[in-house]
Amino acid sequence: MSRFLNNALAMGLAATVLLQGCAGAPSREAPPAAAESSKADLPQVYQQALTLMGGGEYRAAIPVLRRFSATQPRLAGPFINLGIAYARTGEPQAALAALDKALELNAASAAAQLQRGILYRQLGDFQTSLAAYEQALSLNPDYALAHRNIGILYDLYLQQPALALTHYKRYLSLSGGADKTVNGWVIDLERRVAPATASIDR
Repeated sequence: MSRFLNNALAMGLAATVLLQGCAGAPSREAPPAAAESSKADLPQVYQQALTLMGGGEYRAAIPVLRRFSATQPRLAGPFINLGIAYARTGEPQAALAALDKALELNAASAAAQLQRGILYRQLGDFQTSLAAYEQALSLNPDYALAHRNIGILYDLYLQQPALALTHYKRYLSLSGGADKTVNGWVIDLERRVAPATASIDR
């Protein structure tokens, strides 16, 4: 394995991660993000795992990821994807264990914190979810999907529309503003937040 490839995998933030959104709320679900580097740069077995995950075959991807992480136990990225795969197959405790392992290997992984936030939101632990999203953003303030997901948490679960609006707008700014769904949420929230602000100012 080349030094370049080893470094790319060890970061856990390049092509090693398929990012998901808020899977438990279809109307607020973020699509998987495109990998930041080419799959051609990765070992064949890892490409296979990413292809399976990209096709929604999370259960089939788990043994592939486990085999790969066994051969590369110091890389955080495979454990993040393993956490995603376990979460998508209804195994939250296994998912948390994989994500915790990723953070043990790379404490600066905003991607692992994002996935922890998503998972704890799905488990109904909104405060732990919020803390994980905030940690992701402290590690990477320009992490667009973290802004999107913390916005969802504030919007749908914590009932704090003004904060949700702030994060949705930041997400749109970072992602180029082309997400029509989030643009719609912003319009809706602006209508709801403006009257509340006006009544407070009176």
